[in-house]
Amino acid sequence: MPRITQPHDDAWSADVEAAVATFGNRSRNEILRYLSAHGPATRGDIVAAVSAGEPSVAKHLLALEETSAIVVDVEPGRRHGRSPRYSANPARIKELLAAHLEYLLES
Repeated sequence: MPRITQPHDDAWSADVEAAVATFGNRSRNEILRYLSAHGPATRGDIVAAVSAGEPSVAKHLLALEETSAIVVDVEPGRRHGRSPRYSANPARIKELLAAHLEYLLES
């Protein structure tokens, strides 16, 4: 089994880690693109629009929420029986991209 490596580099910040987690996955990029173009959407709307099933979309939405690349209109723990709406967070997306670019291009 391949070994997962972690950079031993002070420039590898929490934002760089979040950027790799966010943008290093095709489905997450597709979800962000959909939300950026269409505004707030329910998980069902997202599943219907992207090339991933409901369990996969649910997993990706949690990961995107953890990095703050998306925002949700219902707090965790209060979502049972509700249909939260997910929105892209353009300011955070730009922060993550900037951190990743700085890591890659600055020495």
